[in-house]
Formats: sequence, structure tokens, C-alpha cells
Amino acid sequence: MAIYFYSFNSYPTGNTGLEGIIDSYTQSSSGVITITTGATFSPNLTAPNNVAAGDVIKIFDNSDTSNFIYAIITSINATVNNDHEISISYDYNIYNDDLTNMDKFIIYAKAVFPNGQPTNKYITSTQNSSYSYRINARVETAVYSEQYIRYKINTYYDVVLDSTRRYFFEDFINIATASDIIMIDDCASPSGVAYKVYMPESNFQLLNNKFRKNVTFKIVA
Repeated sequence: MAIYFYSFNSYPTGNTGLEGIIDSYTQSSSGVITITTGATFSPNLTAPNNVAAGDVIKIFDNSDTSNFIYAIITSINATVNNDHEISISYDYNIYNDDLTNMDKFIIYAKAVFPNGQPTNKYITSTQNSSYSYRINARVETAVYSEQYIRYKINTYYDVVLDSTRRYFFEDFINIATASDIIMIDDCASPSGVAYKVYMPESNFQLLNNKFRKNVTFKIVA
């Protein structure tokens, strides 16, 4: 199991090399989902400063931003029509909104950097932060009348990292203090998953820059 984090405080928007419109979806007999993009999407697929398999993609409904998923790109290829086909893998249990209602996407590419600043990448990729994790689910129900009729149900999910001994400065602090955090497990079924997460307030007791505790993140879903 390979678990790692993308963390960043800023990321380019309006960049046609990183975001675009979805023309269509297909699903193979083996369950692989592929989106076909519009021709205005023009990614750089050659290193450096490129988009690649293993990067994270957010797919969302531009008219209702509460409908979205986070996924891993398993492949990306240009077509003869100057479109692109992007195959994805995601946790459809947690991200269960209907994909057919989503019409836009943005790719979070770990190799992308500002023009002329190749050592100043937007995204910090932190490896070896955990060897295992568990997901806790919490269901909240609102009811009315003496019959306790349910009229609203909300489900919330937490990711809890194991108590691996971690370095804080120059390592986990990148995750703890970032504005945006995405957790990735590239070995989870079907072909990897990604979660947008945030960390509630937490305390870390350091000994020689190391700490050992379970760390909880809230999944944004």
C-alpha cells in the first residue's frame, strides 16, 4: 500500500492545460471509467511540468459545486480529434454523486510549476506518512413527529492514519499547515483512490523532531 499526500496553498486556475470541459463518459465491461474532454483542453504530457497518470483529478458539476468526486488518473491519451481520454479510479462508496451530472474537471499535477521556476512546484508530495489507515463513518439523522420519521440524513467520513513514527518539521508540517490537502492511496480498489481532506485542530508532542500518534482527517465529500 502506497499512501501519500498532496499539499498546497495555491494552484493555477483558468489554465487550459489543467482543466476543461467533459464531453462524454464511457465505462468498460471491467468497470474502468473514461472521460472524453473538449478540444480546448491542451495538457502537456511530456516531462517536465506535465500531467501524468497518478495525478489527481477533481470532476464536478459547474452549476452545483456540491456535486464532485476526487479520483486518480490511471491513463491520459490524446485522440485523433484533438480531444483527450482520461481514465480514472475513485472510491464510489464515498464519492457517490452521479458522474453524468458533472461537466468540468481540474487536474492536480504534482510536476507542474510556475513558468521559469522548475524547483518551485505548486504541490508538495509527502511520502511515507502512513503504512495503514482506517475510515470511520458517522451517520446523523434528523427526525420529526412522535413516529420519528426521518427527513434528513447526513453521512460523514474520517480517515485515521496509524501511529507511524513521523518527522514533523520539513515533512508532516507540510500537510498540517496547508490550505489544501489530498490523500492518495494508489493501491486501493479498484485502481487507487484520492480523498480531499482537512485536519481538525491537533497537538503534536515532538521528541527529536519526531512524533507518534494516530492522526485524523475529515474527508470532504
